Amino acid sequence: MAVNDNDPKILILDIEWKPAIAYVWQLYDVNVSLNQLVDDGGLLCFAAKWLGDRKMHFSAEWDAGGRSGMARAAHALFSEADAIVTFNGDRYDNPKLLGEFLLADLPPPPPHTSIDVYKAVKKLGFLSNKLAYIGPKLVGDSKVKHEGMELWVKAMKGDPKAQRMMKRYNCQDVTLLEDVYLKVRPYITNHPHLGMCGPLQCGACGSHRVQSRGVRRTKASFITRLHCQACGAWGDGKRVKA
Repeated sequence: MAVNDNDPKILILDIEWKPAIAYVWQLYDVNVSLNQLVDDGGLLCFAAKWLGDRKMHFSAEWDAGGRSGMARAAHALFSEADAIVTFNGDRYDNPKLLGEFLLADLPPPPPHTSIDVYKAVKKLGFLSNKLAYIGPKLVGDSKVKHEGMELWVKAMKGDPKAQRMMKRYNCQDVTLLEDVYLKVRPYITNHPHLGMCGPLQCGACGSHRVQSRGVRRTKASFITRLHCQACGAWGDGKRVKA
């Protein structure tokens, strides 16, 4: 979490979504028309925490506020965040939540920086890019094991035990994602600059423990190479025309 007012507020976020329900003629029927749709699913729950903070924020459909309450809770966090860290969130979590905000008649949240760890992992050449695979490999921690689709079905039907398990599963995904993000952050070459404007500050972690390490050359210029002694990330410094 931000240590002072000048530090960026980075939110780690994960959602769980209800499956849609439809009448189908056969198990491999993938051409489902709108008049076959029984329930279009929706947000089941979400978990989030501020980077470096121990407190976990959790909201679920079975809470007192229901679906609109979840949307308001997520919207409040979005409105505070300078950056939001997700795993495949650019394609899934973020668009889903924006749709929930609209359905709840909430205004668009302020613009924020998106850091999708899945996109970074895809560039690292692992056998699998799934969080369940890279979590144990990179940080020695795992997702919560559960019974599969039955967990969603039971939680949607109001089973208290299943709902507790769903909360545990969702929150652990956020904890795991935070650890994986911190591990791969130095390798995110296009990481948004989250430090204050100024020389010799790491754009990834904001540390001032940055050293100049020679230059790299392009066709038109020489660019100072900066190396962060805190997180290990490389960045660009001054650019001088060749």
